[in-house]
Amino acid sequence: MSKAIEFERRRCAVMVASERSIGRVTAALRAMRAVTPEIREIQALRNAITERIERDIEFLDRLDAGEFRS
Repeated sequence: MSKAIEFERRRCAVMVASERSIGRVTAALRAMRAVTPEIREIQALRNAITERIERDIEFLDRLDAGEFRS
């Protein structure tokens, strides 16, 4: 068997073994980092709120500068 084939076989065996031997903490961390539909919705809501706050601050700055005074 060639060295490249043997190396690949060992690498795959290590990958399979490491997947089987993850602990509870690692599994919990992976679950927490997973991007779920709920996480996407929360991120979209946060972005919308941030944009709204930035627009409101710009508007208040323009009001303070007297841009809308007659």
